Amino acid sequence: MGVFVRRLFDQNGKETGAILSVVFGVPTNIQQKNIIENQLIQFAFDTLYPGEGLNVYRDMYFDTPSITVIKNINNLPEQNITI
Repeated sequence: MGVFVRRLFDQNGKETGAILSVVFGVPTNIQQKNIIENQLIQFAFDTLYPGEGLNVYRDMYFDTPSITVIKNINNLPEQNITI
């Protein structure tokens, strides 16, 4: 399975995470998406960022298996707003 890895960096150029996605020639169904995303999550914990605490977010569209992995989320700059 081919996986696209797009690395994310903070304003200082330090890697803060990655977006992992898989593109097939046809859309996936919800069951296939969940299976593939679980494999991506395991890859993130085992290979990309072993031994680190990670926050993982799944893409909401079921036709494209994709996750976003953020490491050290508490060290990222934040802004409080009121809407």
